Amino acid sequence: MDQLLQEITMLPGVLGCFVFNAKQGVLGSKMPPIFKKNNLQTVGGLITRTVQIGNMAMLLLKEIEMQYNESLLVIKLLPKETLLIIICEPNANKSLINMTTGMLAKDIAEILPQSSISRPVNPQAKLQKPVVVQAQVIQQQKAVIDGELISILKQVKDALAMVIGPISGPVLKDTVKIWTKQSSPSTSSLPDLAKLLCTEINDKDLEERFRKELK
Repeated sequence: MDQLLQEITMLPGVLGCFVFNAKQGVLGSKMPPIFKKNNLQTVGGLITRTVQIGNMAMLLLKEIEMQYNESLLVIKLLPKETLLIIICEPNANKSLINMTTGMLAKDIAEILPQSSISRPVNPQAKLQKPVVVQAQVIQQQKAVIDGELISILKQVKDALAMVIGPISGPVLKDTVKIWTKQSSPSTSSLPDLAKLLCTEINDKDLEERFRKELK
């Protein structure tokens, strides 16, 4: 599977891709270091829920495209409740990506592990758990962050989104949680938060772009 995913990442405009199964989570990934596994699990879970809602509405979905200002998501529906999720630059050539990944998606489908269909799982329980955890994190953050900082953090999130796309929200939440433990949240300690985020980004060019977006 790694070789097939690597071929997809070589396409112009593709930032990375991963395979997500509703029961087993991330099965394979070729993503930049900033995209941590727990963030991929969150994105995969949310898209899985979207597909489930579509199925309830009797929509026969084969693929989904999600266009953001900072990125494009191309999702291929594979057998066994599995998704091929491709994250691209916003102006990527969708026709080329769809044509190439359409063929590679069939190859990936053929090598999916059989165990992904052997264990019945309550999908609602699977999807609700991250929501509870996120709610707890938000409550903790609100307890120590005042209104002025919340406004600033929104700007930080926007800057981060311009660099890493739709996972900026989960990344920022996780990093703010670390920040509030290591420092007293205030405008004077914001450079500490920026430093933590740059560590998460782990790419010199993207770090420089992020710092420029913050100014």
